[in-house]
Amino acid sequence: MKTIVVLASHGAPATDCPRRKIGMLMALESMPGLIRRFKFLRARQEALDCEVRNWKRTADNDPYKRGVDALAERITSQTGCAVIAGYNEFCTPTISRAIDEAVSQGAVQVIVATTMTTRGGEHSEIEIRDIVDEAQSRYPEVRICYAWPFDPDRVAQLFSGEIKKFCL
Repeated sequence: MKTIVVLASHGAPATDCPRRKIGMLMALESMPGLIRRFKFLRARQEALDCEVRNWKRTADNDPYKRGVDALAERITSQTGCAVIAGYNEFCTPTISRAIDEAVSQGAVQVIVATTMTTRGGEHSEIEIRDIVDEAQSRYPEVRICYAWPFDPDRVAQLFSGEIKKFCL
């Protein structure tokens, strides 16, 4: 059975993407009622989202993506599963497109895991779950599961182990 992992990450804008574009995008995203009501605002929001997500990325202008890619490589080496990074916002591919890519590569099982480790965040609690549920309805023949929530004791152990390295 071919399993592919989708590493669902937050995403960050490229450091050289104009701040006014990012600010306008975030302002529009904060007004979902207006976006639904006015087509011209929805079109502007979609155009800005596309422009910011598809901004040319380099190791210099997107250290976050570089970090996610490095984590994906480590997960691949430790699990033996291919890993495709997907982003909630600001970067491509989207989490949904990363799932599509996993299926197109022949995955029989797609495990979506997020870099967001704590409970209570809208992205990890709601948005990613909705993306996974929608993908499952698109691909009923593929097992798509969301490896969430993380065990808080194991997350605390991870953080504690790293913190102890700095204790005197």
